[in-house]
Order: sequence, then C-alpha cells, then structure tokens
Amino acid sequence: MGNKLFIKNIIFVLFLITITNCNMAFCAEEPVLKWNYNQPPLKWGYNDLNNDGTPETLLYTWNGKTVIFVNDDGQLPWSAEQENQDWNAYFNKAFNVEQNPPVMWNPIRNNWGNYTILVDKDSSGRFDDNNDFYYKAMDLNNDGQPEAEFLVPFPGRSVWGKPYSAKLHINLNGENDMCYLSWKDFFYPDEQTYTDGFKYIMNIHGSGLFMNCYRADIIKSWENPIAWYDFDFDGRTNMVMRCADTFPGENGHRGAIGEAEFAFELNSKTSEKLWSALDLQLTYYDSTQGFDISKYADRIEKIKGLKEADFLSEKLLAHRQEALRLTVPYLDGYMIMTDYNDWEGAWFIFDEDDEDVRWEEMFSVHEKINGEFSDRIGDRWEHDKDFSGKGKLYVGKFDGRIHLFGADEGYWEIDYLGLYHGSCDRGKTKEGPKPPKGLKYPLVRYYDSDKNGFIDKIEYSTVEYQNERQSKNVVKIINLFDYVTAENPHPDVCELFNPKVDVPLKGFKIENWDAQSLQAKDFENSPIKAAYDKFYKFYGTVGENLWNDAEKLYAVAKKHNLNQSENADKDLKIHYTREKLSTFKVLDIPSGYSRHLQANERHEKYRNGFWLKEKVFDDILKALSDEEKIQACSYYYRNETDSLCKYLDSRF
Repeated sequence: MGNKLFIKNIIFVLFLITITNCNMAFCAEEPVLKWNYNQPPLKWGYNDLNNDGTPETLLYTWNGKTVIFVNDDGQLPWSAEQENQDWNAYFNKAFNVEQNPPVMWNPIRNNWGNYTILVDKDSSGRFDDNNDFYYKAMDLNNDGQPEAEFLVPFPGRSVWGKPYSAKLHINLNGENDMCYLSWKDFFYPDEQTYTDGFKYIMNIHGSGLFMNCYRADIIKSWENPIAWYDFDFDGRTNMVMRCADTFPGENGHRGAIGEAEFAFELNSKTSEKLWSALDLQLTYYDSTQGFDISKYADRIEKIKGLKEADFLSEKLLAHRQEALRLTVPYLDGYMIMTDYNDWEGAWFIFDEDDEDVRWEEMFSVHEKINGEFSDRIGDRWEHDKDFSGKGKLYVGKFDGRIHLFGADEGYWEIDYLGLYHGSCDRGKTKEGPKPPKGLKYPLVRYYDSDKNGFIDKIEYSTVEYQNERQSKNVVKIINLFDYVTAENPHPDVCELFNPKVDVPLKGFKIENWDAQSLQAKDFENSPIKAAYDKFYKFYGTVGENLWNDAEKLYAVAKKHNLNQSENADKDLKIHYTREKLSTFKVLDIPSGYSRHLQANERHEKYRNGFWLKEKVFDDILKALSDEEKIQACSYYYRNETDSLCKYLDSRF
C-alpha cells in the first residue's frame, strides 16, 4: 500500500514538472472553447479555418486570457518556424504594452494587413459575450498597415444602460496609429488622457473620423461622426464636426441628428507644444425630431472579417458582417447641417480665456447633456432657444466681439488668466483643479431687451461658483439705448455674418476613398474648407479691428497721461499649483494692462485688443467729469473710436 502511494506521488510530481515546463501557449490548461460545433475545432497555435492549406488563425494566451488572432486576408504574417514562440511576450512588444508615455504604433505590425483579435475576457469559453473584447484592424489600401479600426471598447461596462459599445475609427491623413488601448487588461482607457502638448492618446489629430455606437444596431450610431480636419497638413486639427443621434431606442438609434457641432481653431497657435486648441463653436440642436440622415449611407467593406471565422462572433455577428453605416458626410456635413432651417435652437461658445484644448470643452457648462465636459469658468456662451437667428452671427459695437444673432440669453464667466481649465478629466492630470465652491468671480450677463436679435444691455456682476444665482452682486449695467442719437437710433443693430457656405457638395465617401492621405486638392472647394476659410477670415478681421481701436485709444491716453493703471499688473503672478488654486477665494480682473501692449499673433490681437481697449477706457473715465463720461461712453459703446479720440483730445 505504501509503495503504491509512493509511486502515485512520484507520478503526480512528474506531472507537475511537465506542466511547469510547458509553454504557456500550448500547455494542458486549455479552456473549454464553446462555439458552433459544426465548425472545425481549434487547436493551440496555428489553425487553417478555410482549409486552403495556409494557416490564418492563431490561438494563444495573452496576459492571462485566451485570445484568437485571425488574419482576415487569409494568411498569418508569421512563418511556420515562429509558431511555438512566446506569443505573450511577442504581442506585448508589438502593442507597446505598459509603455509610458503611451505609443500607439509599432513597426512590428507593418505587414499584418487586415486582422481581428478576439479576447475571451470573462473566461467563459466564448469570444462574443457582451464583456468580451473585439478588435478589427483594416488595411484599406493593402500596404500591410491599417488606416481604420473597429472595436468594442467598453466590455462589461454599462453605457446608456446597455453593456455594449462599438467604435469605428478611420484615419484620413496617412497615419497608422489610432486608438490607444490597454492591451494588458484589454480595455479602452480614458480617451481624454494626453501626453505632452495636449496630444491626446485617442488619436484625434490631423484628419479623420470616428463613429460611436451604444446600441445593437450598429448601422445607426450615436456619434456619426465626430470628424476632425487638418487643412494645413501639420498633423494637428483646424476644425471639428460632431453630429450626434440623440434619440436612442431599445435596440438602435433613430437615424437622425439631434446635435450638430462645429468647432474652429482660429488662432493658428497649434504646435508640437500645443497639439489641440479650439476657439469658437456653433451648435445646432433639435430635441424632438432631428435631421433625418437615412439617405447618407457609407460602406466600409473591409470591416467584414474572414467568413470562416464568423462563428467565433455568433452572438454579435454584426461586428463581422455589417459594413453599412448611416453617417453625415465627412466633407459635406457642414453644409448639409447648416442649410437645414428647422433646428430647435442654437448655441454659440467662445473660448475667451484661450485654453480649451479639446472639443468637449467647447460646450456650455449649462448644456444638459455635455456640460460636465465644458470649461467651468472662462468661456462666453450665448443661446438662441427658438432658432430665430438661424445661426447667424454679428460683431457687437459695444465690445467688438462675435455674438450670436437671436440669442435669448448669454453669459461670460470670466477667468482672466485661464487658471481653472475645463473638462471632467482634469482632476486626473497635472491641470485643474475644479474651481472651489464659493469662489468669487466676475460674470457678464447679456440681454436683448427689445427682442430684435441683438444684445442691448450688459450687466457686470460678481458671483460665487456653484451659487451664482443667489450670490449675484451687480457692479455695473450698460444700456445701449442710453446712447441713442438722431444719426444712430438703433445702437445695438449690426451687420450680420451668415455661417452658411455656397459651394457644390463633394460627394466624398469612405467606400470610394483610395486610402491615400487627404491632400489640398481633396479639400479644395469643399463645404468644410469653405466654412473654415470663411470663419478664419471673419475672426481675423475682428482681431485686427479690436487691436487697431485699442492702439488708437491707448495712444490718446498715453499722450494725455491718462494711462495711470498701465503698470498695475507688472508683478502679476500667472502660474499657481493645483493646491494653491483649490484654496482661492476670489478670482478677479487686475486693473493693469502692461501685458497687453504687444500683439503679433492672431490670438494676441483679439485678446489683447479687447482687454487693452477695456482697461484703457476705464482709466480714461477716471479723469472725466460725469457729463464727459456720458459723451465718452456714447462714443465707446457705439464703436466710434475715432470720434472718441478726437473728443478726448479736445478735453485735455
């Protein structure tokens, strides 16, 4: 009996030694794989599912999970001699696992072509559960490297009440680095994370698009698309379009756009140190019907995988079989959306503190759906609730800046130095923090009291953060009708700027794209480029006029020694630690303007022009009698700078 027990123990020890020495990818601990048993069974290592004599499938273990790699072109990119290598180490290297800062591309994958990676993340033996990981790389021009990818980025995470999501991402600028994914735990990490210079690891740079779907019917997406455009081909973004189907049903979306947003980078200040910066956004919305996009269909045929591997995605076959997408056209979307005259309302956002680096920050903090992402203090926003202004803009005489025609309400929460940055992710970065509750800051409120579409009353106040309504302390009110003259009976009325463009539609579709990087000829005469050029020129004119007026006013003030507060900001500190910012009690506007005396760049002409003009005029008013102040204000708020300068020369 003892000898038998001894022999059994020896056999067991030998078995353990065998298991220990076994290659992880091909050891005896094979999971129970569950699928349609009419299909040929898989073995560890290389497999030939289509029986053409050439393996195209690899079954292996990667970071503790069972993984299947399918080359959808029908041939694995590795030789037979590589079959028994350490696949865990190989794929970790190929996907730069845990490399910091994150790197999205590795030349090891140069010849992989079209392929699918399926991960049995929940160890159920299947690869198509809602919490399993699915990834498809698409080589649209057959050069071996991807231009597009399709993935299920949030396995097991409930989004909009559904534990399902799918993202289709297409690069249009020749790059092959796209989404940053955590291949260590097979997850889509926080896409708002960035490396130096606000280079977001979710590769929303240059030219490209993605579609987000949170319903089983992936033909109709929630965001379809979010598109970005690089018109000067420096790898950074000049404009963003976001079209969203905000009408989710039980299984799918309606196929209608409820939100259409267009954000512009107008300052030409992006660089290697600043990969992303947006200045102005127009948003059109409809909460009831939306804009029907059923006729705007596109097909991405290479989203389809190797047919013989479809059984691995039996419960989610649309991943591998559905190439059709309803989506607002990439080059024509701007014109299609702005030509529609039946929107419910419109928003206008301007980044006055010049620090919005991501499109989400260009929402208003007061928007119900996306307000959490916005810049909490610093942006100026205006809201046309009935779309009476049809999205048109104008340059206000009273401040020389762009405003939304027909706006029912407007606010500017002023963060003069741009200390408190927006977006909900900033708590995880070196930026931020959120403004502390109770922080006192300046607020400007705009009114259209006669309902003619133009601002005519401006209210200046101080408020407390997150207690604005109850804490408001009005400091000053400017009523433009106080400055009516016989020559100017309507001091609020201004010339309108129409954001619409009038060029032929390009008809560009991904299904007809040659997968070569978009060039100037592709954007030429397109609605999206025409829109950007129109806004770029418009904004440039606004900045030039602001700066010219500011220079004139400053010259007069200096000539008569009225610039008494000029150097009050000489020792102004503009950088603080997160800890210090979280303790601030007051966020005010210093009186000095020495830092606004130069303007070489577009953003300097706009920002410095506005602040120099405002602060110099405050200095001037201090030297005038009450009667003189009325006349000076009349010239100032009617934007009659030359007349104001002549008047001041006559008084001193």
